Amino acid sequence: MVGGPTDRIEGWKSIAAYLGRDRSTVIRWARDRGLPVHALPGGKSRSVYALAAELDAWRAGQGTLPDPAPEDPPEAPVAEPAAPEPDPSRARRRWPLVAAAALVLGGGAMALAGWQREPPAPGFDAASHARYVAARDDVAMRAAPRLRTAIATLSAIAHAHPGHAPTHEALAEAWLLAREFGSAGDAQALGRAQAAAAAARVIAPNSVVADRVDGVIAYWWYRDPARAGTLFRRAIAHGPADPLAHLWYANILADNGEDAAAMREFDAARTLSPGAPHILADYGWGLWSAGRTGEADGVFAMLATQHPDLASVQDCLSVVALAKGDVAGYVRHLAERARLRAEPELATYSAALGRTLTADRSGDHAATYAVILSRAVTFTQNANRPDHSWSAFVAAMAGDRTALLAVLNDARARGERWGAAGFVRRIRARHSGDAAIGKALDALAQDRIEPA
Repeated sequence: MVGGPTDRIEGWKSIAAYLGRDRSTVIRWARDRGLPVHALPGGKSRSVYALAAELDAWRAGQGTLPDPAPEDPPEAPVAEPAAPEPDPSRARRRWPLVAAAALVLGGGAMALAGWQREPPAPGFDAASHARYVAARDDVAMRAAPRLRTAIATLSAIAHAHPGHAPTHEALAEAWLLAREFGSAGDAQALGRAQAAAAAARVIAPNSVVADRVDGVIAYWWYRDPARAGTLFRRAIAHGPADPLAHLWYANILADNGEDAAAMREFDAARTLSPGAPHILADYGWGLWSAGRTGEADGVFAMLATQHPDLASVQDCLSVVALAKGDVAGYVRHLAERARLRAEPELATYSAALGRTLTADRSGDHAATYAVILSRAVTFTQNANRPDHSWSAFVAAMAGDRTALLAVLNDARARGERWGAAGFVRRIRARHSGDAAIGKALDALAQDRIEPA
């Protein structure tokens, strides 16, 4: 072995040796599966390291996943809508993560309401139907082991019954959720989700599920807000009673700072599925992103009391705490999220962060912020499509203007465009009047989702 369980392992070659794999494999794992490899901000030649304890915890929590898909999911053609797209100003439905969180936070954690009524498929026998229904239950539970089971079951059914559109839709949802609630990387999960959505659309050209899955991918992967908006508006036109179509559309609108439109869609989702805790969690995040902190605090407090096992709320609360300068609260909520989702690597990290915080005698928690920022930058720079908005937010909350400008300049050099309205709003407030930071943020702003 390269080192003991608490040792620091330097460089990709040594990390690969510790895990018994080649260098390219561990680089891919860091990029696609969250392998905990750390680095400080820097250029392309930056050094990397890992902690043996974190690698062991990550390996213990992986289980068995299907082979990875190609690094970049193929662009699937999008059929034109059967009818003219509705005017958004006339499509208002009055009456709400992650992440992920950010995904990255909330989004998609509720019953798959888009599949409530579906016609029977020729040749779809009773045994296949029973397996399909059980797989849908597995998907709805949003737990990593059950998602793996669902993906295996639905893949087998889709192979045996390629003409059953709801199976392809369910498989698309399962892969999308495996990215958020399981350990599948973006390239793998989004590529497979897009392929399943395309298969569903061949059978059902107006598939609401396929459109909203592709809308998520268009926004978070391809960074194409306008196309994402078109897909979601078409999904809503074909399925106005589908709460997830409204909810996921609300999520991207909130992320992009289109607050009034986001609240319109949150209201629609809440009306269609009143009291659903996962919708309310996303709604709370939308409020926070819009700067309505007091209202968001109320929603999160209610959810934390009435639904203490809802991990997405802990995601949100960790970020809210950091925005308020409550570093101890950030660590506490991060540890609770790790416990609820049974994420060994995150549990190890949050415990280590807690020890750093205890030993951090400085009043500004500089050492703790440095660890948080190092991790944020590492995960970002190992990603297929980097988005430094979280790293910038951490640097801003730490009050480190030099690090913040370095992150912003790196993001601009890479051609990034962000939504991240909640982060951007807090960065601007923290550095109000700083022309250089304001200009850098302006350059990173992405296009609108809805026409002005």
